[in-house]
Amino acid sequence: MVKKIVFVLLSGLVLVFGSYKLLQLKRAFSKDEFKEENLQQVLAVYNISENNITAYKDSMLHYTLKWVNRSENALPLKQLKLLAEKNKPLFLNLEIWPNQLIKNLDKKVPELILEHEYDEKLTGLAKALAGFSQPVYLRYNSEMEVPLYKYPWQNQSGSQYILSFRYINKLCKTSAPNLKMVWGPAGYPGTEDYWPGVDFADYCSVTLNEKSDMPSDNYPLYKTTPEMIRRKLFRMRFFDKPVFLLSSPTVTKDNFKQQWLDEVNSNIKADSNLYHSPIIPLDTDTSLVKKGRDANLIIGAYDPKLKLVNEPLITTEHIFTDFKSVEDGLFKKNFDQVIARHHDVIVTFEPWKDKYRVKDSNLLVNTINGYYDKVIGHVYEIISNVPQTVYLRWGHEMEIPVDRYAWQKQDPVPYIKAFRYVATFQKPRASNIRIIWGPAGDRGSVEWWPGEDVVDFVSIAIYGLPDKNINDHTKQLTFDNIFKNKFHRMRFAHRPIFITEFGVKGPEDYKRKWLENAAWTINKYPEVKGVNYFNFADVPKAWGNAETPDWSITAATFKSFTGLLKDVPKNNQLTANKNE
Repeated sequence: MVKKIVFVLLSGLVLVFGSYKLLQLKRAFSKDEFKEENLQQVLAVYNISENNITAYKDSMLHYTLKWVNRSENALPLKQLKLLAEKNKPLFLNLEIWPNQLIKNLDKKVPELILEHEYDEKLTGLAKALAGFSQPVYLRYNSEMEVPLYKYPWQNQSGSQYILSFRYINKLCKTSAPNLKMVWGPAGYPGTEDYWPGVDFADYCSVTLNEKSDMPSDNYPLYKTTPEMIRRKLFRMRFFDKPVFLLSSPTVTKDNFKQQWLDEVNSNIKADSNLYHSPIIPLDTDTSLVKKGRDANLIIGAYDPKLKLVNEPLITTEHIFTDFKSVEDGLFKKNFDQVIARHHDVIVTFEPWKDKYRVKDSNLLVNTINGYYDKVIGHVYEIISNVPQTVYLRWGHEMEIPVDRYAWQKQDPVPYIKAFRYVATFQKPRASNIRIIWGPAGDRGSVEWWPGEDVVDFVSIAIYGLPDKNINDHTKQLTFDNIFKNKFHRMRFAHRPIFITEFGVKGPEDYKRKWLENAAWTINKYPEVKGVNYFNFADVPKAWGNAETPDWSITAATFKSFTGLLKDVPKNNQLTANKNE
């Protein structure tokens, strides 16, 4: 009878809250769980300082503590005391699945933690863990970066997760100062969005799952287990902490092979210079991103129809080139025309489409091996020693997992080597050339970071469309929304930001309003060196069956936008400089 009543109640609630809320409401009838963990156990440890992986052969206890309720009375204190008496290290996986029926129905896990809903329970747990003589590793809400709804803390704000991780660290270590906090992403693209900082994570972990971390083809599948291990560890290279490699249903203690570690260690050793990058102490802080401007903001446009280039505030023009346009002289013609207008130049060098092949499947390795030296050298000959500054941007938007460019959906290591090869091709580099590293700023972009020594500026692209299938212009994201997320990712690179592409589609009045928001955001960030509007439509084939967006704006809209910007030169000074 009781079961029938519960079923009727739940069925009625579905009508009110929907199927997703049902999953939350079912937790009201669940209890906390404390069980031995047989799936995710420590298989190996990657020591970043020593740059090698070693198999973990010591005995360790592995348990998962799943919280549904918030009462401290539900803590498994007796079980923890028995585990402490075993005198073995404990790896405790803490999962917080909040009971949403009682209150705060729409609150997310990090919010509940930051609002002190779990203070008593966390403190009680920490006091129990303080009784262990052996190390205790506490991993909180793992695999947070995977864009699924497998756990209630996924598909949520990185900044909120970071704050909640830091809060738990501080609260628990007050009672258990020797507790080791483990930051536990899956090792999926975009891990850096959730990194809490070296002062708050003692260890990291990744899960060795041979299957894709999410059931889609967003990112290429790993071909081998060693490749999976290497790629996941390469994503962790910014986080100056030891990394636990954890088992999964497909990579277990029983089938784990030492030869996999030997192969990965060999790869790491061969590319050891790429595994060490500058570390930011508090990574949600962007204080180490260098200021882009002390005075003037650079304003430019990609403007093939020459609708904006004569505007007084324009000092820079953007041109795109590929191998063919370099070889047939078109690039030099376009470049010389910009120089004749006394403008600086952003040159986006797309390394493909030469006279012999349209898409080189081995482009990156061929670049490193000198196959394209002639055309690269010709580009440098054209752009060197002109009166204007030239910003060279090679192989842009490499992190987007699509097939638009030959250098996308590729391994980051050969990309980085190829980028560094092109960036250091001319020795010494002409004094008027600056090197731009140009991701879109999307998920996982810093995996392709080539290093501070070869990058002068980091560029990002900001377009209002979050999805190619959106035709309704009113559903576009604001400039501010997009910029904040991408700037958060670029904090690892430290270099000033150059927004080399941005645009919005829709009616002109909508574009003007969207650009007002853009100006407001740009004014807040001195880290932004320059902005360059994309005053054209995109390539139709790149959008499949969807409507090709046209980001063109009128001169009046452009004037409205630039009129709102701070840190721009006086018009009379610009006119004088252009006529010199």
